[in-house]
Amino acid sequence: MYYQNDNELIEHISKNQLDPEFRLSIYRNNIMLNLCRALEITYPFIWKLIGEECAHQIARMFCQKEMNLPVTNCLDDWGANFPGFLQEINSIQHLVYLKDIAELEWLIHKSYRALDFKSLKPGKLQKKLEGSGDLRLVFNPSVHLFSSLYSLKEIIEFIEWPDGKKIDLRHIPSYAVIARQKSQVMTHWISKDLFDWLACLKNRTPLMHAYDHITTFNPDFDLVAGLEFILKNRLLWKCLS
Repeated sequence: MYYQNDNELIEHISKNQLDPEFRLSIYRNNIMLNLCRALEITYPFIWKLIGEECAHQIARMFCQKEMNLPVTNCLDDWGANFPGFLQEINSIQHLVYLKDIAELEWLIHKSYRALDFKSLKPGKLQKKLEGSGDLRLVFNPSVHLFSSLYSLKEIIEFIEWPDGKKIDLRHIPSYAVIARQKSQVMTHWISKDLFDWLACLKNRTPLMHAYDHITTFNPDFDLVAGLEFILKNRLLWKCLS
């Protein structure tokens, strides 16, 4: 972390037994350590994939760029630029899936930090459906959708249970729903058709319009199973007519 004119800053530091420059250095190092620790908490999979030493070095490089510094006093709101920054590091560019893992982790973090909510009860949805099929379903604030060209599920399983497994880097797309249930964030790996249908709903497409859209690609899409998935995982927050 650097300033354009350290001398001006040092002049405002009261003198005691320690040299002002040394005290400023301690202050900067403490800030840097706290920022790096905040990134480690938000992106634990990245730390495990590339190793603690490498991750801390990259985190310090990230924090040394003024554009990446926090703009609020809450570090829980900070760190969204880190996934994109990973792509700029030559030494890890061969880890082509790394940015996607980091983006997934940021959504998990956002889901955990989302405002509290009350899920819509199945009975209320049933009554709404009986009244009109032209409903717009509104997901709760913790729900995020994410897709990747890589099999992130397999990569995350490798992180959590290594046991000599190898990561498959073939382009096997993966689709996920991230949502908080009580105090725990869950990542649900789903099919492309279910993902596309949920994406339509998240964009406030009416329920039956979203269904018609998906059945043009997959006539066998199971609407009932899709609704059961939403209710079982407490994704639904409101229904709009």
